[in-house]
Parts: sequence; C-alpha cells; structure tokens
Amino acid sequence: MLRRERKELEQKLAQTRRLAQEPTDLFTRERLAQLIEDLEFRLEAGRVAA
Repeated sequence: MLRRERKELEQKLAQTRRLAQEPTDLFTRERLAQLIEDLEFRLEAGRVAA
C-alpha cells in the first residue's frame, strides 16, 4: 500500500469515527460501524503486506 493510499484511508477512518459520535438513527450508526471495521481491516491488511 502506498503512503498516499494509507493516508487517505486514515483520513477516511478519522472522519467516519467523528461522524459515528454524532447522534443519528440506528441504521446510519450501523452503516458507520461497518465502514469503520472495513477501513480498519484495509489499513491492517496494508501493514501485513508491507
């Protein structure tokens, strides 16, 4: 994974975590939780491959 890609994923993860802290409906919270898990997985997979 390139540094640029990693930085973009880290920024998306930070933004998604901020959004998840805002009061929202249950469906949106679930989607944000799934997105956070996906981004964390992609970042971890990049570390393992490097």
